[in-house]
Amino acid sequence: MSDAPKNIVWIASYPKSGNTWVRFMACNLLYGRQESAAAVSVLAPDIHERGRELIEGAHAGLVKTHFACSPSMPMVERTAAAIYIVRTPEDVIVSNFFYAQRSTAAAPTADSRIAFDQYFDAFVSNRGDPRWARLGMGSWEDNVRSWLEAPHPFPVLAIRFEDLAADAQRVGSMLAQLVRPQSSAEEIRRAVDNSSFQRLKEIEEADIGEKRQGIFYKPYLEPSIQAGRRFMRRGSVGAAELTQEQRARLGAAFGPLLAKLGYTRT
Repeated sequence: MSDAPKNIVWIASYPKSGNTWVRFMACNLLYGRQESAAAVSVLAPDIHERGRELIEGAHAGLVKTHFACSPSMPMVERTAAAIYIVRTPEDVIVSNFFYAQRSTAAAPTADSRIAFDQYFDAFVSNRGDPRWARLGMGSWEDNVRSWLEAPHPFPVLAIRFEDLAADAQRVGSMLAQLVRPQSSAEEIRRAVDNSSFQRLKEIEEADIGEKRQGIFYKPYLEPSIQAGRRFMRRGSVGAAELTQEQRARLGAAFGPLLAKLGYTRT
């Protein structure tokens, strides 16, 4: 195991924390302007979708993961570096809730608020989405700590979603220092512009129109897509869907870790 080549750079995060945004940005930096999610899925494959192929193959470079970092994580012995994106639980909860709704074609109803509140309660009680825990991703807190607090024999670049939303150019420069240090300021600017939220929404619509299978389009999602549900939803900071009582509960549950991560509020 110690002789394994160190040739994997993970793009890691808890689900719905900005992984796709950073994945596009890294690919734009390394390989030039990307025109489809299908292409990005080849350049930076998803371990959850192509696990066996990656484990048995010779892929080197970027790989997406939502796994908590541990000795049992696939290909962990081949890790050269990691990029970890963290996002506050308030926005993770909202984004995961609507992401789950993509699997259905039903239109929002008055029961949607009840469903959201139930999802919120389950998330807080389990300190994360129970589905993701069953798949080896841990709780939100466990996932974050496994990458950002545990000692690792490889460098980890931490990116906060909120910083990405506020100043993508600065984050792009940080990313370039890890994946392509020779990048010029203009190359970084182009990579960031080609990875903007609006640009990714345009790519999603093009992928849907052309039925290009990848992050944004899968045939089984057709009913949901026709109902108007999209992967790239808002990309916003500060979940308006939460009540003050829910925000207080998040502060009590996750406040200490958020403070360590530099967040001043939940």
